[in-house]
Amino acid sequence: MNEEQIVAQAQQRVAARRAQHAAPSGGNLWTKLLLGLVGAVLIAFLLYPAPLPQKLFAAMGGVCGLRPSHSYFAGGVQLPLESRMTGMYGGVSITLGWLLLTRRLGATRPGTPAVIALLAVMFLSMVADGVNSTMTDLGLPHPYSSTNMTRIVTGLLSGVSIAIILAWIVAAVARPPEKPPTLLFAAPRALLAPLGLCVLFGLLVVSQQPWGYVPIALLSVGGIVLALAGALLLPVLLVGGWSERVTAPRQLLTPGVLALLFAFAVLTGTAALRWSVVGLLDGR
Repeated sequence: MNEEQIVAQAQQRVAARRAQHAAPSGGNLWTKLLLGLVGAVLIAFLLYPAPLPQKLFAAMGGVCGLRPSHSYFAGGVQLPLESRMTGMYGGVSITLGWLLLTRRLGATRPGTPAVIALLAVMFLSMVADGVNSTMTDLGLPHPYSSTNMTRIVTGLLSGVSIAIILAWIVAAVARPPEKPPTLLFAAPRALLAPLGLCVLFGLLVVSQQPWGYVPIALLSVGGIVLALAGALLLPVLLVGGWSERVTAPRQLLTPGVLALLFAFAVLTGTAALRWSVVGLLDGR
């Protein structure tokens, strides 16, 4: 076999691999149908004849207690999530958006050991405050009194951590193995940017300005949808045969939209269950 034949054979192998990896791309009829379903769900939600706060409050009933004492308000209107979840899922939206804009999504490792340790501390801060808050509510001995301020601060810290870990796991499952693996964050100081954006979001929440309702609600509720869809994307990738085959963002379109529809279904089902139970209890 001469040099030209070797080159031609190598080119054929590369083309075959590219065709194989392109198989799960989103430019097909199924993807268009799934996108149409997502659009239909969103349009139906927006056109439903009720104020936006009322619709979001009902939609989040399955994932949050919605206690006024544990919630912030915007111009007298209660936010659709309690303060801890507002911070947590607002942090998820902000961090994933920042990772997307800075083209960090797709890295198959979260970072150095120092970064991982910091992420663990950030997440555990929310766990510790949650346990302390529960002990307070139950009238048990507790080291300090949890407030909406501690809830949203620790929620934001955990939201950044959750978003980074979720982005890492999805990339590790979707992409072919890398040698060496790429890092989302090379040093703890790289976390300052998403943390700074979360500080601005937290200040908006605690200011309780009427105009802040829509951006706060969209970021926090959007964070729940993204986190749930991201978690559901993992089994979709594995069952659908996309794992370790995604080499371009467009190839995540079909499994991503499918996971998004599953997330809508879960949120709708849990909300319906919660309000049906509440309705039954109120009727007794």
